[in-house]
Amino acid sequence: MKEMYFDNILIADIVEKTARFNRFEKGFNVITSQDNHVGKSSLLKSLYYTLGADVHFDNVWNKNTKIYVVEFYVDKIKYRVVRWKKAFVLFRGTELILTTKSVSHDLAKEFERIFSFAVYMANKKTNKIELAPPAFTFMPYYIDQDRGWSSLYESFYNIDQYKKPDRIKSLYYHLGIYTRSTVELMAKKDVLKDKIEQLKVEEEKIRITIDSLYKEIQNLVPADNIEELERNLIIPKERIALLVSRIGKTRNKIQSLETALYQHEHQLEVIQEYRKIKDGVNIGEDQGNIHICPKCGYSFDEEIYSIVRSNYNLQNEGYMYKQIEQIISSIASELEEHKENYVSLMEELVKQEQAYDEKQDSYKVYLRQRGLQDSVKHFTKQLKENVYEQEEHGKKIKEIDKELRKLPNKKEIEKNYIENVRLNIMKLDAWNSAYEGNIKLLKPIEAQGTLENKIILAQMIGLFQTMQYFKTNTILFPLVVDSPRAKEASHKSSKDILKLIFEMDNLPQVILATMDYSDFESEMKTRAKVTVLSEKRKLLNGNTYSEYQSVIEELQELLSSF
Repeated sequence: MKEMYFDNILIADIVEKTARFNRFEKGFNVITSQDNHVGKSSLLKSLYYTLGADVHFDNVWNKNTKIYVVEFYVDKIKYRVVRWKKAFVLFRGTELILTTKSVSHDLAKEFERIFSFAVYMANKKTNKIELAPPAFTFMPYYIDQDRGWSSLYESFYNIDQYKKPDRIKSLYYHLGIYTRSTVELMAKKDVLKDKIEQLKVEEEKIRITIDSLYKEIQNLVPADNIEELERNLIIPKERIALLVSRIGKTRNKIQSLETALYQHEHQLEVIQEYRKIKDGVNIGEDQGNIHICPKCGYSFDEEIYSIVRSNYNLQNEGYMYKQIEQIISSIASELEEHKENYVSLMEELVKQEQAYDEKQDSYKVYLRQRGLQDSVKHFTKQLKENVYEQEEHGKKIKEIDKELRKLPNKKEIEKNYIENVRLNIMKLDAWNSAYEGNIKLLKPIEAQGTLENKIILAQMIGLFQTMQYFKTNTILFPLVVDSPRAKEASHKSSKDILKLIFEMDNLPQVILATMDYSDFESEMKTRAKVTVLSEKRKLLNGNTYSEYQSVIEELQELLSSF
């Protein structure tokens, strides 16, 4: 397993002519003081900043007037990185291997070769997989005093070109779950899914178009040439004549049934009126076979009723009434059937008239018919290609899923991580039942007040413990932690925090900035290289600048040249 650790850092202000040189050891390093504002944070911020990860410096710290030089080792090979504003110079030993102003491309690419490690993510604007800047290579290894203790893994700036869920997923690279090839496979899978969705939308449009064309074709006479069209036009002409004849007969039958229906309805009215008079009280005196209803004054001719009764051959008015009702119902049903048939025949006639129109030019009919058929063939071919393409994309997605299933088991890693974080929180005496079931690798727990530092530290160290348990074959970087005790007032809590950090013996290097380390040094089981800062706002001084002046000026000239 590869590992990287810092050897030293040189910070030089080329305007003030002041500088600071600080050496580190492999293992544990502590930057401490009894007062604030002595430069502990600025010193720690400068380490990964020199390597291309942007941080937020104090307002009194002008980063643009300073040249930063960091020397580090990777598998016993020494490298030197120099940064001035946005310009970088990289050496392997004494050999100059890179000069660039491109962090995301040139510097990140060179680091990928040196570390045999890099993070690849989809840019949220282009959605293309690209090499992420160095900030993501070092992201889990730095807790900044200003940002790191309020949101885990958010210590670096200028990382918003990637979606927040994707940024946290970069942890999978450090755990050995993701590599460039696996992320490219996942991105390819997403692209294939998007293409299938687009093809489905196109498929629906093509099917609607084909259905519409078929409806148009049904109204045209099929033909492969004009002569065949002329012959085929005779067929709809004969159909039209037959339909006109059937329509005429149907119309006559309807008129006949309507007349019969009217007659029976009228005779039913006669019976109704007769029954009213017969059943009435004080029927008027017979005046020439005319009956007059005393209630309504209606005159009823007995002879009319006799005719009605003789038509049905019945004497009983009630029975006669029911028989006439049945006849009327039968006639009405038959009439409705013939009317529906009439409507259907008329619709068919309209279709045939559209297919055959003596006024239109036969050649135009032929061209339209052939054009529609060609269009149907064209869109049918498009439909087949569309469906085939969807099937092929589906097969490729299945192949990708098969490859992705070969990745390390995320559930096992998550389970181990949860247990590590739980134990760490308990060691720090910060456990709360609300955390049960809420510890997740990609969704850090958020705490408040004095517990915030403990919860964040417990999760970060839990990540390294999980990497150690699964013997992750990825490079390990120095853990740089600034002011982990900032919110702790008690001696015991401070000691618990420092002891948890000093348990990280699997990391190549730990660089810690904290106040009054001498109060706890004797209780730490592991020895650390301790650097004490004492002068306020004098991290850089003129004597150090003079000592390294030739190196500083040489590097300044090199950086200025490009």
